[in-house]
Formats: sequence, C-alpha cells, structure tokens
Amino acid sequence: MGDVVTKTYPRYVITTDQTIQRQVLCETQTDGGGWIVIQRRAAGDVDFYRDWTAYREGFGSLTGDFWLGNEAIHILTDMHPYELRIDFRVNGQRMFAEYSTFRIEDESDKYRLRLGSYSGTIGEKTTGHGLSYSNNQQFTTFDRDNDGRSGNCAVLNHGAWWYYSCTLSNLNGIWLEQASKGVSWFNGSTWLYPEFTEIKIRRVRQQIG
Repeated sequence: MGDVVTKTYPRYVITTDQTIQRQVLCETQTDGGGWIVIQRRAAGDVDFYRDWTAYREGFGSLTGDFWLGNEAIHILTDMHPYELRIDFRVNGQRMFAEYSTFRIEDESDKYRLRLGSYSGTIGEKTTGHGLSYSNNQQFTTFDRDNDGRSGNCAVLNHGAWWYYSCTLSNLNGIWLEQASKGVSWFNGSTWLYPEFTEIKIRRVRQQIG
C-alpha cells in the first residue's frame, strides 16, 4: 500500500472489511489516516433521493459518489467506539466537522443517530446546529417517515437523513442546489452549500497511560 522507501501512500485505498464482508474506501492521509468513508459527494453522478432499502443496503460506487449503507454503518459502529469526520469544500474553501463519538442503532430503532461533541472549522455556533441538530434522531427516507414533523422531511428536503423538524444539515439532498433541499449545512449564522462532502469514521484511539 505505497512505497516502502518513501513511506508515501495513495490518499484512498479500496479494501475488504472482514466485519461487514464488503469492500470499503479507506482514506489514509487526513489527521493520520485510518478513516472508512461512509458517504461521498463529489461529482453529482449518483441520485441520493432513494428509499429505505437503498439506504439500508448502500448504493453508488466507491470510485464515485456513494452511501456505504446504514446496516454496514451500524455493524461497524456497534462493535467499537468510532469518531466521525465530515470534510467539505464550500466555494473552493476546505472546511471540516469532527464529532468525538458516532454510532447508529440497529434497524429496529430505525438507525437512530448517536453523536458526541463537535469540533472543526465549518462551525456550529451553539450546540444544536449543523449535524448536532440531528442527534438522537431516527433515519427518514421518502417511504419511511421517522422524523418529528407532521410532514415527511425527506420529501420536503428531497433527501434522506436523521431529520428532526426538519434539519440544519442535509448532506444527501439535491446536488448543487442552493436551498434547504440541496446539499446544505447551517452553522448557526448562515446556510452553506458544499460542492464536496465526505463523511468518514475511525475507531477511537485508545489512550495509553
């Protein structure tokens, strides 16, 4: 996986994860590497307005835009503590959000989101903006309404997400649409419309001593 002399490695490596018995995309460079990518939107080549089964099983291509699959994400994050990182590009500027812990529950609890504390550069002005607004919410698709609003937030926002009433992040929305239906993020001050998102998880490193 790279040149053993220079110790340089490709940014991305596709490998088979034995836990979920499928191929995953690993990101090897950001903050020391070790990330499993669970979502990427970079080219707009995949329709993310999909049903419950598609989000459970995953879709897209590891060489393009994709969603790993809620069942696989649950299995991974149920076995070990994981942290979450989201990398963005907004108007050509790189930004990120990190969360100290990340887990989603099983399908019987509708893949409910469990999220730790935020740090990063994209901004959450106060607790409850960005993805934190979705903490402890169940996953909603256009055919499975699990949000806290009378209407279906997946339909209203043309996506699928851990909607509440409805959302302050919508990273599975319409590609390059500068509206709440689009790929969007509210940081407490303004709405941002990324032209690139990459959601990835990494096992929490054990502290020694």
